[in-house]
Amino acid sequence: MAVEIAETQAEDIRKRTLLDALYRNYSQALRKFLVRHHVRRDDVADVVQETYCRVLKAGELEAIRDPKAFLFRVANNVVLNAAKHRRSEAEDDAVDIESVDADDEKPSLYRGLKAEQELAIVRAALEELAPKCREVFVLNRFENLSYSEIAAELDLSVSMIEKHVSQALAHLRKRLTDANLGRRNLHLLKSP
Repeated sequence: MAVEIAETQAEDIRKRTLLDALYRNYSQALRKFLVRHHVRRDDVADVVQETYCRVLKAGELEAIRDPKAFLFRVANNVVLNAAKHRRSEAEDDAVDIESVDADDEKPSLYRGLKAEQELAIVRAALEELAPKCREVFVLNRFENLSYSEIAAELDLSVSMIEKHVSQALAHLRKRLTDANLGRRNLHLLKSP
């Protein structure tokens, strides 16, 4: 019995040592990969953690021929599973259009005023942005142009477009938070 416990502990130490090496070698690259593949910056740490947890549970880590490729494949699967889960929840929350009463759709006076207040804050925050940052944000979020389309149109790099959109989103989030509007509408300002 003591031998089995010692062997199990030794195996756990081996796995954790290999996992630690994987983390040291690839965690930064994995984070960059996830951001490039449009995982929201707020979710990247969770995806990385879930990825390493799944790798740890995978079994024989020594048998993995290409650890980096394996790690990135697991991360991609984590992202795909999360997206599938969100779609499933959205379908569960779907409303039968026939069951909706048109009178229920009229916003209350409070909701209408709140929406106007939020819109005024967003407009003011957009005006506070640097002109190029504002232009990039508007093209991306209101004209639905991709980063590469904006980059080509404005003769900028895609990374500069990403930087402008991130800066604009952070600024808008801060203004809405500062206005004490709570986290309710911050989902509208999630990073792509």
